[in-house]
Amino acid sequence: MTHGDSLVLTVEATQRCLEEKLGEALAPHRNPERPRERYAATDGFMAATSRHLAAVEAVLLPCVRRVVPEGDQLVHDYLAAARKLEHTLAVVKAKLYGEVHAVHLEWPALWSRVQAELVEHDRLESRMVEGLVEHGDAAEVDGLAQKVFEAEKRAPTRPHPHLPHLGVLGGVSRRVWAVADRFWDTAEGRVIDDPVPPKPHTHDSLLAQYLVADPKFDGDATVLEHRRRQRRAS
Repeated sequence: MTHGDSLVLTVEATQRCLEEKLGEALAPHRNPERPRERYAATDGFMAATSRHLAAVEAVLLPCVRRVVPEGDQLVHDYLAAARKLEHTLAVVKAKLYGEVHAVHLEWPALWSRVQAELVEHDRLESRMVEGLVEHGDAAEVDGLAQKVFEAEKRAPTRPHPHLPHLGVLGGVSRRVWAVADRFWDTAEGRVIDDPVPPKPHTHDSLLAQYLVADPKFDGDATVLEHRRRQRRAS
C-alpha cells in the first residue's frame, strides 16, 4: 500500500459496513418467531453509525484542522452533516421505541432522510481523508486508521446530537456517555458488533520495500507496483 492507503481503505470499508447495516434495518422483518429482529437490525445500524461519528470527531477532525488547507471550513461542513445525521438517528430511536413525540412519523420518510444524510456524511468524510493523505505527515496519517478503530471501541453506541462534539468537553462527553450506553446495552440485551479493523500497512512491491528499507520482504510482491488505488464512485 502507498502512503495513506490504510486510512482510506479503512474508512471506505466502514462506510460500506454502515450501508450494509442500513440495508439490514430497511429489510422487512416479519418473522413471528423473531419479533425483535427489526429492533436488533436498527439498533445495530444506529450503534455502528454513532460510534463511527464519535471516533471521526475525536481523531480525524483535529488533524484536518491542523494540516489541511481550509481545514476549518471542512470541519465545519462535516460537523453540520454529522449533527444532522445524529439528530435523525435520535428520532429513529424514538420512533422505534414508541416515544410519544415520534409515533406520528412515517418510517419511509425517516429512512429516506437517513439515507440522504448518510450519503452526504460519507462525501464530506472522504474529502477530509483525501486532504489528510495529500497534506498530512506520512507517518501520522498511516497511524490514523488504528486510532479511529481504537476510538470506535470506546465511543458511545447511541446518538447524542446535543452534546459537545469538539475539544475537551467533547472528549469528556463521549467518555461519560460511552459508559452509560454500554450499561444500557447490557441491561437491554443489545448485541453490538465490533468496528471495522484497520487495514494493515504493507508495501506492494519489492522496489517499494527496498526504498523504505523494510527488512521483511514479501516474497509474493511484484518487482514494481503496477496498480493504483481505485477511488470509490461518488
